Amino acid sequence: MDYAKQAIAALPADLVQEAERCFDGQDPAHDWQHNLRVMAMCERIGCEEGADMQVLRLAALLHDVGRAQERATGECHAEISARAAGTWLQERGMEQAEIKRVQSAILAHRFRKDRPPASLEEKILFDADKLDSIGAIGVARVFAYTGVIGGPIQSDDEEQHTPAKEYEWKLRRIKDRLYTQTARQIAEERHEFMVRFFERWDLEGKGLL
Repeated sequence: MDYAKQAIAALPADLVQEAERCFDGQDPAHDWQHNLRVMAMCERIGCEEGADMQVLRLAALLHDVGRAQERATGECHAEISARAAGTWLQERGMEQAEIKRVQSAILAHRFRKDRPPASLEEKILFDADKLDSIGAIGVARVFAYTGVIGGPIQSDDEEQHTPAKEYEWKLRRIKDRLYTQTARQIAEERHEFMVRFFERWDLEGKGLL
């Protein structure tokens, strides 16, 4: 089953096209393919957990549409994305109460202590977005983003940001910060793969393998 195609088929085609245009020129760690993977994972987890799929699909589709503007202005992309969602969904006649639920999920998808996800849909979008940061995809994304920012893939400087440092500081902790049972189950195997990868990365870097 292709969960992303299933999600897109249930959404207005013009809205999908408008969202996709926002990803033109985005870096490979935050491009349209990332968005599709998050949509696919939301579809899978949402069906398992009994979510309101209309709210969840819309939030997943629109959660990162503000990335380009964030890069240009420095404003949080979740705030930008939530505003865009409000405008686009109101134009399409969606009830204000439902729009607010979509916006709340978008606003809660980032790692922030001041706005943890509360509703089921918020928790699922948070989990789906974080699952894309671990496993094989997560490893690929962290190396891709390191290249985008011009960082080294390895460094003796303890303060230098590298993929291994990102793993130590953030990625290895993700599985313990997920909310839904389905996401936590998916995370176990992805986490194990990532641990094995960075263990080998360390050994190869030291010339031990």
